[in-house]
Amino acid sequence: MEEPTLRMRKLKVIFPSGRGIIRAVEGVDIDIEKGECVALVGESGCGKSVTSRSIMKLIDSPPALTRVDELYFGGKDIKDFSESEMRKVRGKEMAMIFQDAMEALNPVITCGKQIAEIFLRHHDMDKKEARRETVKALELVGVPEPASRAKNYPHELSGGMRQRVLLAMAFACMPKLILADEPTTSLDVTIQAQVLNELRNLQKSHDVSLLLVTHDLSVVSNLADKVYVMYSGKIVEKASLRQLFEKPHHPYSIGLLNSVPKLSDEESGFEQIPGTVPHPMRKPEGCYFHPRCNHATEKCKKEMPPLSAINDESEVRCWHPRNMEREEAMT
Repeated sequence: MEEPTLRMRKLKVIFPSGRGIIRAVEGVDIDIEKGECVALVGESGCGKSVTSRSIMKLIDSPPALTRVDELYFGGKDIKDFSESEMRKVRGKEMAMIFQDAMEALNPVITCGKQIAEIFLRHHDMDKKEARRETVKALELVGVPEPASRAKNYPHELSGGMRQRVLLAMAFACMPKLILADEPTTSLDVTIQAQVLNELRNLQKSHDVSLLLVTHDLSVVSNLADKVYVMYSGKIVEKASLRQLFEKPHHPYSIGLLNSVPKLSDEESGFEQIPGTVPHPMRKPEGCYFHPRCNHATEKCKKEMPPLSAINDESEVRCWHPRNMEREEAMT
């Protein structure tokens, strides 16, 4: 049996501060198979970005304290890799697409030089060869007139073009795994669809594994094979895409689906999940979601439920798992 691209067990990330301890991520497990797109979904502040950056070891320690029981990438144990060892992995075997291209790109270096640096660092190329490969990388992600665009600085390009530059950088060395952290948040809907379509086509055609971090379930429906729903630092539901959209079991997952606006007359409007994600220094006792849950019981308020299998396709962290059919039957 082929090794998974990523196998992570019990990731924990905390940030000590003068006011207390911020528990950002609490015991997260993630598996990503070769060529699979896995979505990590949840509201802002749930720990999604910290999780993805921890996989690439981009969280500085200090101030963070990070612990993981297992971290296997392409069959290799990278849990104890040093910074110099991770530099050989980043860009070549594992890459990240950041959500804000203007922050991710260096404003005083042309886009072409920033992409070429990847080829110079990870391949035995001279500058001429690197420039040639840079143009090919931009062409691959649908940038028009790639030779000309390579000479532009980030501020000279539109938001969509800048995001395509990040795509080109991520796919430059055809890595085994790409981590996409809200890759289209700053784009308008039309450009967002174009970039996501490009990302999906590249991922599938080159058999690259993808971890997609997002709060947008409409993005998930077009890209993901498997979904992890995250709330307040914990995975509360893990399911196949089909299972999550047809029969979600955690009340938070149901709330996220119900909060997506519907276009048909029969399903007009959307529902809002009451309250907000708890502050990471002031998490409630028991299930973290119980203050926002209409079905919480005394047990929910006192004991944290384990992540348990519901069927072959779903695991849920809930004392009283539900699904959409049951939810609709009761309303």
